[in-house]
Amino acid sequence: ADNLVDVLVATGEVAEKLEAGEVLRVLRPGGTALLAGRELTKPFPEGVDEWSHPYHGPDNNPQSEDQLARAPYLTQFLAEPYYAPLTQVGVASAGRVFKAFGNIAFPTREEALLNSLVAFNGYNGTMLWRRRLSPGVMLHRNTMIATPEILYVGDHQSCKRIDTISGRLIDEIIPPEDVAGGTFWKWMAMEDGILYALVGEQEQKDPVVRQRRQSHGWPWDPVSPGFNRSENPWGFGRNLLAIDPESKRVLWSHHEEDPVDSRALCMKNRRIYIYRDGAYLACLDATNGETLWRKTPQNGTELFEALGRSLNRQDWRTNWRTANYLKCSDEALYFAGPTIGKLLAASTEDGSVLWEHPYDNFQLVLREDGLYGISGEVDGHNSLRFDPLTGEILAEIETHRRGCTRPNGSVDAILYRARGGSVRLDVKSQAPQWISPMRAQCQDGVTIANGLLYWWPSVCDCQNTLYGLTCLGPAGDFDFSQEARESERLEMGSGDISQVAALPESPNDWPTFRADNLGSATVDAEIAENPTRLWWHNWSTSFTPTPPVAAGGLVFLGGSDGIVRALDAQQGTVRWKAYTGGAIRFPPTLWKNRLYVGSADGYVYSYEAATGRLLWRFRAAPIHRKIPVYNSFMSTWPVAGGVLVQDGVAYAAAGIVNYDGVHVYALDAETGRIRWQNNSSGHLNQEARTGVSVQGHMLILDGKLYLAGGTSVSPAVYDLATGECLNDPAPLDLVGSMSVRGQELFKVGDQVIVSGKPLYADPEHPVYDPSVLRKILHTSAHGRDVVWLDSRKLVCYREIATEALNRCVAKPPTEPAWVIGGWGKLDIPQRPLWKQDCEGSVAFARARNVLLLAKPHLEQVADGVSLGQSHGIEMIDIKTGERLENWMPLQEPPLPWGLAVDSAGRVFVTMKGGNIMCFGQEG
Repeated sequence: ADNLVDVLVATGEVAEKLEAGEVLRVLRPGGTALLAGRELTKPFPEGVDEWSHPYHGPDNNPQSEDQLARAPYLTQFLAEPYYAPLTQVGVASAGRVFKAFGNIAFPTREEALLNSLVAFNGYNGTMLWRRRLSPGVMLHRNTMIATPEILYVGDHQSCKRIDTISGRLIDEIIPPEDVAGGTFWKWMAMEDGILYALVGEQEQKDPVVRQRRQSHGWPWDPVSPGFNRSENPWGFGRNLLAIDPESKRVLWSHHEEDPVDSRALCMKNRRIYIYRDGAYLACLDATNGETLWRKTPQNGTELFEALGRSLNRQDWRTNWRTANYLKCSDEALYFAGPTIGKLLAASTEDGSVLWEHPYDNFQLVLREDGLYGISGEVDGHNSLRFDPLTGEILAEIETHRRGCTRPNGSVDAILYRARGGSVRLDVKSQAPQWISPMRAQCQDGVTIANGLLYWWPSVCDCQNTLYGLTCLGPAGDFDFSQEARESERLEMGSGDISQVAALPESPNDWPTFRADNLGSATVDAEIAENPTRLWWHNWSTSFTPTPPVAAGGLVFLGGSDGIVRALDAQQGTVRWKAYTGGAIRFPPTLWKNRLYVGSADGYVYSYEAATGRLLWRFRAAPIHRKIPVYNSFMSTWPVAGGVLVQDGVAYAAAGIVNYDGVHVYALDAETGRIRWQNNSSGHLNQEARTGVSVQGHMLILDGKLYLAGGTSVSPAVYDLATGECLNDPAPLDLVGSMSVRGQELFKVGDQVIVSGKPLYADPEHPVYDPSVLRKILHTSAHGRDVVWLDSRKLVCYREIATEALNRCVAKPPTEPAWVIGGWGKLDIPQRPLWKQDCEGSVAFARARNVLLLAKPHLEQVADGVSLGQSHGIEMIDIKTGERLENWMPLQEPPLPWGLAVDSAGRVFVTMKGGNIMCFGQEG
C-alpha cells in the first residue's frame, strides 16, 4: 500500500532499476530508502493534520483539519492489540499515534495493557514502544499532548516529557507547590509553544479493576469506585499556570477559591475559558493570565439559570461523566454533555447567552458549515445542524449515535458509533452512511491524523467484524469494481495442465472443508473399534495449520506460513510442499486429481494433487496491494474463505471488508478461465460502500453459493450459474448491523445459518457474544439424524422433518439477527433416540459407526476414577450414544474443525503449533 514502509533497502541491479516515484510511493512520510549509494527520504505531504490533544486541540472541538483523510477509503493496516482496557485517551503527531490505557479490565484479555502508554507507527501499526502509567490515575481527561519530538503526559506527580521516537523519559516538569497548589496535573493545553496546566491537590486513586468476566458486554455500575461516586471526584483544581516547557519556568499563575472543573476548560487564540458549576464562567488572557471578563450568578443570572445544576449523568446513552462538556470558537462557547441538561451557546466576548436548545443529549462537532449536534439513539431525537451564532436549525438529519461513543469530524464527514459498526455522516449530502466492520471506541472515537483514520481497540465484542487498531486511508480514484481480464490475472504453470497424474478416488473421501460442499462433516467410512496412533508429524517450524482433507492415500493441509503440504496417509511422510505468498486459512479442496487453495496473497492456486506441480494460478485481487494484518503481510483482497469446486467449476472470493470491495469468481476448474465474476457485492449500497465482506468459508446449496459475509450481509448468496448477488440491498440503508458475523456456515433444514467466531478475531481469546457462537450442525445418514449443538450437546433422532429443523433456526422477521440470540434451541417434536454431552468440543466428524469429537480438555477416567484432563478425540457409538472406552490422546489442543476421515477409516487431526496426528487400524 502507499505510505507504508519505514525503510527500503536495495542493492545491485535492483537498486538501479527501481524508479524513485515507486520507492517514494511505498515509503511512509519520514521513511528512508537506501539504494546502492543513493538515499531518499520521503517528506510529509501538505494537508496532513495532527491530533495533538485528546479532543484534537485545546478548543475541545473534535474536528480534524486533515485534508487527505477523505472517502472513499481503503484499509491501511489492521493491528493488535485486539482488546484494551478502559478508560482511554489517544493523540497523534508526526506520523505516530499514542494511546493511554487505564485501570479497568473486564475479561482477562484486556489485562495485559492495564495502565499502559503505547506508541504506534501511524502508517503501518507497528508498536514502537510501551511505558507503564501510574495506576489509579483516571486518565480520561486532557492531560496528554503530542508534538513531533515530545509527548507530554501529566499525572499525580508531574508532567512527563517523553521522547516520541524511543519512549525514553527526557525530564519532568514540577512547578513549585506553593504556586501550583499541589503536584496533580488535572488539565493541559499547548498553544504557541507555551504549556498551560491546571494543577492542584491529589485526587482519589481507584484500584486496578480485574473483573474476569465470562459473559458478553460489561456493567456500567461497578465500573470503578470513582465512577460510582455521587459526585465527580476527578479533574478539579484551583491553580492555572502558564509554563515555558523548555526552561520549566512558570510565566504566570491564576488562582480560584472554588476549584475549576477541567471538563469545562478550553482555549483558543490566546484566550482561556474556565467554568465552575453554579460559581463562575470566566475568560483569561493567555499571554498574562489576567481576567478579561467574569460571569457569576450575581452578574450573569440568565446564564446560570439557563445552565442549571450539574446532572452528573453517566451511562451508555449519554457518555462518561468525565467527558468534556465545553467547547469554544473565536465567537462562542458551547455547553453540552452528560453533565448539562441542554445545549447552550454563550458569547466569548462577555459570557452572555446567545441561544439554547432544550434537547439534553447532543454531542457536538463544530465545522465551517455549522454546529452539528449528534443525538442519542434511545430517545428518537434527530441530529441537528445549527447556525453556530444564532442557533437557527439549518438541517434536521435522521441519524443518531449509538450509545456513549464520541463523534469526531474529518474533512468530509463526522464519524461515530452505529448500532453495529460506525456511522459516516457525509457532510456534503447530509446523509448517514454505514461503515460496518468496526465500532468507534467509547471515550475518544475515531482519530483523524497523518492523512488517515484510526479506530481503536476496546473492551467490547459489540457486533464487530474487525477488532483492534484499524486504520483506513484515502482510496482516491481507485476502481473498486474493476473487471478481471484473464490475460492479466491468469498464469499457467509448467507442463501440460490437461495431463494430470491420477489418484485413487472413493465416494468416502474427505476432499474439502468439513467433508463436502454442504459442510456436513459426514463420511461413510468405518472407524476401527480400537484405533491406535499410526503416526505423528511434528514440524520443525511453528505455524497454524488448516483443518486437513484426505483422499487418494494422501492428506493435505495449508497453513499460516503459506505452505501447502501433502503427506502420505499411511506413513505420515511428506510427499510434497508448495509455496504461496500468504497465509492459508481454510483447507485445500481436491477435485479430479487437482488441488485448489486460496491464499492471503490474493491468488487462487491449482496444483497436481499427486506431485504438487503448479497447474495455474489466478489473481483474484484487483491489484497487487499488500498491507499488514495482525502481524502478517497480505493482500488487501486475500482469498481467505477457501475454494469450492462443483461440476467442474471452482468458486472463490477475495477481500477482507466491504468498503475495500469484494470480488467473487467462478473459474473453470481445469483451466482457470473465468466463467463469471461479481465485483460489486462489497458495495451493495453503492453510496456507503456497504455490503458483503469475506469473513469465512463458502457452502453450495440448491444452485446457490453462500459466503460468510460479515456484519452487513451474512450469509451472502450468489446465483451459482450467473454470479448475481441475491441479497436485498435495502436493509443496508439502515445504520446498523442486521447480520450475524461469524465465519462458519451450516445447512439446517432449508436454510443456511451463520455462526462461529469472527474470522479476524483474536485467536487466543473468546468472543463473548452468544449470538455469533451458536452452532447447529445437522447430519443425516442411514435413517438417523444427529445434531451437534453449540459445541456442547449431541442429540440423535430417527429422522427429523425439514419443517422442524427450520423452526430451530427461525427468527422473528422484524428483528435483526444480532439481537435475537435465541436461535439454536432444538424444537423437535419427536423424542430423541439418545442425548450426549459434548461440552467443549471443537470439531465433529460423523463416520458410519461412530461420531468423533475433538476436545482440548477431555476428562480421562479409569475404573470410575478421574485421571485429570488431557487433549483427545472421543468416539461415541452412533446407535446407542454411549461413549466408547477407547479414545485418541493428543499431544496438543486440536484446532477448530481440525478433523478429517479418509476412505480407509484413518482419522487425521491438526493441532496448535502445526502438528498433525493420524489414528487408525494398525496394518
